[in-house]
Amino acid sequence: MYVDIHTHVDNQSVIRILDNDFDKISVTWGVHPWEVNDYDNNVPRDLRSLGMTAVIGEVGLDKVHKETFEKQIEVFEEMIRLSESYRKPMIIHCVRAYSEIIEMRKKTKATMPWVIHGFNSSVETMRQLLKYDIYISLGEILYRNENQAVEILKNIPLERLFLETDVSGRDIKDVYAKAAALMGCDIDVLCRQIFENYGRLEATH
Repeated sequence: MYVDIHTHVDNQSVIRILDNDFDKISVTWGVHPWEVNDYDNNVPRDLRSLGMTAVIGEVGLDKVHKETFEKQIEVFEEMIRLSESYRKPMIIHCVRAYSEIIEMRKKTKATMPWVIHGFNSSVETMRQLLKYDIYISLGEILYRNENQAVEILKNIPLERLFLETDVSGRDIKDVYAKAAALMGCDIDVLCRQIFENYGRLEATH
């Protein structure tokens, strides 16, 4: 069983689970930090009316877009509120704003699981996130910076790890094979553990 915690299908952010002939897609919903200026028009009155079966996402903070950063914080706070109210985990887009993500976790006393997708920072930053029960998802870093990826994989508890394809177009099975090779572990062990991790996310609904 392969869990792709964050990918895109038909311009939608989704979670995809694959196993031989089994292919399940769960659509997610959220206001991306690049689209916060459309926030007022995008928030539904009732998230359940969207038929959400998975998570809120992708949402978060992106300091590359400095001109909207204050608005991003405002919208992210609202996404946290919805996450807690509807008991939905969150998939988080974070660029150069890990300290702010941690501060928001502390400030809001959020209890729902958060997953940082496309993590691309240091082992020390990862450890800080893990202290606040935040999951880490790896994707392109496995290919673009193997040395950094190996350090992360050596130091992350498997029960806090996810893998993803995002917009890369890669096959999630190849991503698992790459991660397993870098870790020196059996791919079946990785599949079982990440599926268990996803089960914990689903159990919070």
